[in-house]
Amino acid sequence: MNLFRFPTRTDRTMPERRFQAPIRPTVRAVIRRDDRILVQVKQKPGSTPYLTLPGGKQEPGETLVECLKRECLEEIAAQVKVGPLLHVAEVFKPKVDGVRHQLEVLFACDLVGRYTPRMGPRPDPSQIATEWVSLSARATEFRPGFAKALTTPSAPQYLGVFDG
Repeated sequence: MNLFRFPTRTDRTMPERRFQAPIRPTVRAVIRRDDRILVQVKQKPGSTPYLTLPGGKQEPGETLVECLKRECLEEIAAQVKVGPLLHVAEVFKPKVDGVRHQLEVLFACDLVGRYTPRMGPRPDPSQIATEWVSLSARATEFRPGFAKALTTPSAPQYLGVFDG
């Protein structure tokens, strides 16, 4: 049984969308401790909180590894050692002026030194907390819905397209 489906822009199930340019490269840290994963808790005004992996937008001239280290320091005040590539996903995020197309690259990461979850000095504007959570207990709260790939050992490296 194939748990993952890879839609394309010509897929009939995908509505026509106006995309912003350019495609945005982003990185995400998958930091595990026992059966938990380190996440950012985010909440937009008037909406329900949701969970995301730490990370963010790659800047020009910055490598993916440099970007991920910087983003973890800024958002969750953590030094990380970046490990192997886990997954690549395309995320379509609705914005006021169209849909942002993000290429998300997920790496396994380890924390350097002792760490207690906290907000970093430059958290994401919608970030309200940093927490260790159980993937299985809170899978439906992840945005984008990466939880299935993170809990399925046989998950493909390319995850396909997600709505964000």
